[in-house]
Amino acid sequence: MSAKKTNRFTLYAVFGVTAVPLMIAIVMYFNLWAVPDGRTNFGQLLLPPNQLQQVQLLDENEMPWSQEEAEKRWLVVYLTSNNCDKSCQEATHLLRQINIALGKEAHRVTRLLVRQTGVLNAQLQQEYPALIQLTSSVTEVFKKGQGIYLVDPLGNIMMYYSKDFVGKELLKDLKKLLKNSNIG
Repeated sequence: MSAKKTNRFTLYAVFGVTAVPLMIAIVMYFNLWAVPDGRTNFGQLLLPPNQLQQVQLLDENEMPWSQEEAEKRWLVVYLTSNNCDKSCQEATHLLRQINIALGKEAHRVTRLLVRQTGVLNAQLQQEYPALIQLTSSVTEVFKKGQGIYLVDPLGNIMMYYSKDFVGKELLKDLKKLLKNSNIG
């Protein structure tokens, strides 16, 4: 091979090594091939978020309850049916364990148990004194039905987890929210 052909081959090799991946990346970008969705949360994001004030929450004395009473904290709302059955009690226990696992950030989160109707469950009140039990007849604001809802300190119902949620996933989402949030 002559020196001229060797130099030309080297030039084409350098051009190919740098330009070909760039061309492939441009084609992939504009055709949306192998683009990650960018989602890192486990819960289902609710867009647009509804306001917690629309729910019309009532305490055990049938008095209106507002988020100001929770001192503008993050809320973990467990929406359940009229009576708290075995699965409800297990979920309530798991929510307490998640709150404990938050460590020094646990004071920024308040747990609510919201029933459609019914009376205060004295056993739950005794076992979980920090759990706030409320009732509401306007549960249409909770779009997904029964399950866990995360409410930000501004009152936006923003994330949903089904009734059979995984505790570690909720804990990871809560830790990420508390780390990145300057409010609450």
